[in-house]
Amino acid sequence: MVRGVLAALAATILYNLSVVIQKKKAQQASTSGLRLVAFLATKPLWLFGVGLQTAGLAFHFFALTKAPVTVVQPVIAAGVVFVAIFAALLLGERPGRQELAGMATAMSGVTVLLATIGEPVVMKRVRAAELSAAIVALAVLIALLLAATAWRRVATASMAAAFMGVAAGLAQGMSDAMNRLMGAWLSPGDGWVPTAAIGGAAAACLLAFGVVGLVVTQNALRLYRANTVVPCMLTAQLLVPVGMATALYGQALPSGIVPEMTWLAAFVLVIVGVVALSTSTQVASKFVPPT
Repeated sequence: MVRGVLAALAATILYNLSVVIQKKKAQQASTSGLRLVAFLATKPLWLFGVGLQTAGLAFHFFALTKAPVTVVQPVIAAGVVFVAIFAALLLGERPGRQELAGMATAMSGVTVLLATIGEPVVMKRVRAAELSAAIVALAVLIALLLAATAWRRVATASMAAAFMGVAAGLAQGMSDAMNRLMGAWLSPGDGWVPTAAIGGAAAACLLAFGVVGLVVTQNALRLYRANTVVPCMLTAQLLVPVGMATALYGQALPSGIVPEMTWLAAFVLVIVGVVALSTSTQVASKFVPPT
């Protein structure tokens, strides 16, 4: 359990350090599109950031096999705190009151969650029909949200930004949820071990939803304000794996009124802190692709 939590912490540090490093190099570019990618691919610092992101994915994978998703994902989400920290250290951007308040709130929630952590995770049997229904339902929801952004009755750009942000977060969250299922397949522990068919499907969905999340995120950030897109994205990305874990994977929430309320309060604190941080101009700007 301790190794899983430490791995989640390492993953979120690497993820968010990568954001700042890649932004530091990308903001120096004067091109866009494929030319931008070609330009950045020649820059060792940017490639180093990509490497950090890849290493973070490996730590995330390990964390999900050792600790509850209901703890790992809030730690990953609260890692947006490190964007503000690394921006101060690497870019010389001093965090303001909103950033400091968001950092304190998010980390308070994570601290309480870690203090109330339960027993090690045991994966229960996941039925193919239930898994398929969840994947299809989420894919349809993502499609509907994206279609809604093009609907003329969407009154404001902020609403469209929220729809696209939620769609991106749902896709990335499902990718994270598939990461947990694939981990049970490739690194079996106690409990049910997925069949090759389910494990392979999880790997394919991890890639597919991850690509959709990446593409939607980049388009959303090019079209709309980051401080609307990013909080919606991070919140949805947090909720999906937790929902999948409790509904399908057998992850039990705390039992009893006091433990339940404590867990819920800590979870809400994480969300409030993440939203406060990601709506700040300083943090949101790190997620904006250069134009």
